[in-house]
Amino acid sequence: MAKKNYYVVKSGHKLGIFNNWPECQASVKGYKGALYKGFETKAEALEWQNDEGASRDLRDSSNAGMLTSSIGNVDFEVYTDGSYLNGKYSYGYAFVKDGEVVLESFGIGEDLEAASMRNVAGEIAAVLHAVEKAKSLNSRIRIYHDYSGISLWVTGDWQAKNKFTQAYVEFMRAHHGLYEFKKVAGHSGDQFNDYVDRLAKKALGIKTK
Repeated sequence: MAKKNYYVVKSGHKLGIFNNWPECQASVKGYKGALYKGFETKAEALEWQNDEGASRDLRDSSNAGMLTSSIGNVDFEVYTDGSYLNGKYSYGYAFVKDGEVVLESFGIGEDLEAASMRNVAGEIAAVLHAVEKAKSLNSRIRIYHDYSGISLWVTGDWQAKNKFTQAYVEFMRAHHGLYEFKKVAGHSGDQFNDYVDRLAKKALGIKTK
């Protein structure tokens, strides 16, 4: 993840752009409803500082952390993954209970424009479908993912720069309380991570061992 060199505080004890974290932290610590974000370049910081709509889209890091922090006991562990081949992306997810897959799904993404994000579009689709399924089951889930952006976009640590990632963040924040995230290493021999990787590839007709 790129180093944050500038911090913008829109709501806090002191407003403005800071070039170090301690000053930013001092400006927001203990301030209810603080709104701030870090950026790699000053140009990005200025753009966000002057964007009135950003206040609706991004929370302060403490609030964002609440959206992705532990929700306690979960009903299912859910593994998600995406794949890409020849202009098409796919997704796969599996609900796991007591070490067994109890529900699974996979398919091909329908948004041709989103396919420009290649397998990342599939990663996003897998999580969105999984959360929708959890909602229909009135269940709480722990989402295991191997692509960092899946959780970091939601927390605001990564900036959602296009309409697809922005829509993803909006959806996930609207459904906070249904899920928590857990990062796993891709292709590391994790049984269920490998399982959903095969599901996503299966949707595209990619043969796996």
